[in-house]
Amino acid sequence: MAPESARPRGITLWILILLTGLVPLTSGCSRSSQASTPRGTEIVVFVDFSASTTKEDRKLYELAVTDQILSSLSAGDRLLIAPINDKTLTAFHPLVETTFPPKPEFNGWMDNVLKYNKQAKEVDDQVAHLKETVRKQVDALFAQRYTSQWTDVFSSLLIAKQLFHNEPRHKVLVLLSDMIEDYPPYRFERIAWSSDTNKKLLSELEGKGMIPDLSGVCIYVSGISAESADLAQNIGSFWHEYFKRTKADMDPSRYAHVLLHWPPSTSCSL
Repeated sequence: MAPESARPRGITLWILILLTGLVPLTSGCSRSSQASTPRGTEIVVFVDFSASTTKEDRKLYELAVTDQILSSLSAGDRLLIAPINDKTLTAFHPLVETTFPPKPEFNGWMDNVLKYNKQAKEVDDQVAHLKETVRKQVDALFAQRYTSQWTDVFSSLLIAKQLFHNEPRHKVLVLLSDMIEDYPPYRFERIAWSSDTNKKLLSELEGKGMIPDLSGVCIYVSGISAESADLAQNIGSFWHEYFKRTKADMDPSRYAHVLLHWPPSTSCSL
């Protein structure tokens, strides 16, 4: 038997060995690292269903939703589709709304791998089923004929602020519209655009509380068009300045006739 004086040193040595061995295990297999799950994305899509929208525009919008937006969704995401019309602010209601179930969290210390894989597979099946359901809803949505006299983009942006309020997911706003506001008193096609127009118009909108704070929101615009290149350029210049004041993430490359640089994970500051 070892003398009494040697025991503390041996015990201390074993404690050091155990601590040294545990450090990499605890640092590499902490609950936060094993159970971290992406928080998903909240995608709000406003579609222009005003009278000025042509059949070709509607087809373009439908393809953007089904072939790009819907296809990119995954577990934990949420999708809401609403109309841009003359009743956006006074009678808002979503046309399509669905939330995909989140992926199960995995803890390397406590969870069974086979059980986790089974749960993950069940979630994938639910997501696939929901996508098919939403696709049918979108097909039915664009098959209808909506009647709206005006395009009220400003009200859609005010509603978007409310929809994103306290939203923990990544926030993405998609506007499928020609972006020609024509809801009185703002009728873009009748404005005499000049170098001072943007400053005057933005100041007026700000005074009316019509420039919402969209901090942390990534914005896409698809469907822009106008009767002339000059008008399209003037309207585009206005919206770029407008979005700057909302503090949203709106890169000019995402303001186009078609939906560019999708999905947002590679082009927005998410």
